[in-house]
Amino acid sequence: MKKLLISAAIICMMLASGCSTVSMPSVSYTAYTSLYWLREAGVPEAAEFSDAIGNDKVNLSKDTVASYDELAPVNKLYIEMRYAALNQYIIGNNYQNNLDIACGFAPRSIAMARQNRMFVGADFGPSVTEVKHVLPDCLSRKQQKRVRYIVADATDRSSMMKAADKMDGRICITMDGLMMYLTREEQAAVLQNIRAILKNHGGAFVTSDFSAREFVKAAAEVVYHEADAQRIYRNSAEMYEKTASADFDKAFFPHADEAQRFIESQGLKVKRIPLFPKPYSIYCAKDLDIEQYQKLEGLKKAAFMWEITAE
Repeated sequence: MKKLLISAAIICMMLASGCSTVSMPSVSYTAYTSLYWLREAGVPEAAEFSDAIGNDKVNLSKDTVASYDELAPVNKLYIEMRYAALNQYIIGNNYQNNLDIACGFAPRSIAMARQNRMFVGADFGPSVTEVKHVLPDCLSRKQQKRVRYIVADATDRSSMMKAADKMDGRICITMDGLMMYLTREEQAAVLQNIRAILKNHGGAFVTSDFSAREFVKAAAEVVYHEADAQRIYRNSAEMYEKTASADFDKAFFPHADEAQRFIESQGLKVKRIPLFPKPYSIYCAKDLDIEQYQKLEGLKKAAFMWEITAE
């Protein structure tokens, strides 16, 4: 089974179909893209991580992204909300351990370490190697002791258990954009591995992957009126599928209830919860007008987060 720990930014899948991989190493392209949009949204630790990695690598422009000006506000909003919602879940539920599957270059490690929480990032070799190299530029020696990066395949039980066993106590497992790259069989394997970790350590698996399509559309509708939002989403998704030679309709479940039944069939319990159960400020909201801001407040309460626990 091929290794599929791709730190994919769903908004890049859905909306940045015009991106060229020529200017970036293809193996790390989506990881750079996620970090880029977080940086552009104004997330401070994303800017630090980007500086350490090299802003020339973490770069997109109007020349490399089709309809950049039209897509950028949605990219920034969706990626920031997805990132922040998981962070706030960890903090709000007082988790001291975070296992981030397909972590890529997400600056979650910086955020967690600075709050004295343990972070283990699991991903493919090139990303892990690069992150380990730049981490000393972002964290003190004491903070670095709270961060580990492990080369691991989400579909491989042994490597995932090895990553989880770096931590003591209950674990919050997070994931930003992996499930849509997997077949049903691979999705089942990942869920079984997560169940094994939760059985051993306790805690929860939290992701918006199973609501990704609806989440992206809702983010687009914050920025644009419904007709334009649907057009932007649909046209970009079609173009990216051609670029990626992918069929996301096969990866996504037709309905949330079907996804829930699939997860439950793997011996897990599911609860769909709001992105932000408490008030939270989004950095890129500063660029929104009053009408957009009001729609954003509604999106924050949408139940696009999936809290998954072992039976």
